[in-house]
Amino acid sequence: MDTYLYFGSLGPQEKQYQVPNFVGLALHPAHDREIAHNALEPLPFADASIPKIQSQDVFEHLPFEKVPGVLDEIWRVLKPGGVFRLSVPDYRSPVLKRRSVYDSMGRVLGDLRMGASVAYDEASQAARVRFSSDGDAHVWFPRYELVLHLILRSQLRKCDAIKFYQCFLDDQHFLCEPIPENEMFVWRSVPNDPRGGGQPLSIVVDFFK
Repeated sequence: MDTYLYFGSLGPQEKQYQVPNFVGLALHPAHDREIAHNALEPLPFADASIPKIQSQDVFEHLPFEKVPGVLDEIWRVLKPGGVFRLSVPDYRSPVLKRRSVYDSMGRVLGDLRMGASVAYDEASQAARVRFSSDGDAHVWFPRYELVLHLILRSQLRKCDAIKFYQCFLDDQHFLCEPIPENEMFVWRSVPNDPRGGGQPLSIVVDFFK
């Protein structure tokens, strides 16, 4: 049986748990379907050995500048003909914008629901954002062009095909195509998550090697 990789905890509440091939890559494994793995470390698998890999709401917790190295590792272990599915929250989604704080240029500084807090800094006489240190905070805030930037800096740019299904392309225009389930269900997507009223909540993209 081929092994599939799922970045993060693979609890029984995840649909991927019902697919026996999936193994969770967890910092603190909770059962025998998870292995200990820090996403910033090399994957403990041989080159071109894994046909399916999924990362769902994980990479926004990692330092932005470290993500291309993680994508390089995914490219290394992904089999020719295999697929990697990436989904990250889309910070052009009105749902996420409402719970975020911004700088004077309108750039997201922090998501108040995901580990950010705001305080007044006397030294700078400006608002300062702090992130929780428990690993739950979003430390960067994905948008279409940021994800493209990461792809172009990684080996995944060499894929035979890269397909975006759902995302805001800019502040007015978005893609919202059906996502093939393909054993890689995405919770925070249309139509699975109704909070967006039919608009994307996540950037969902498949990479075909």
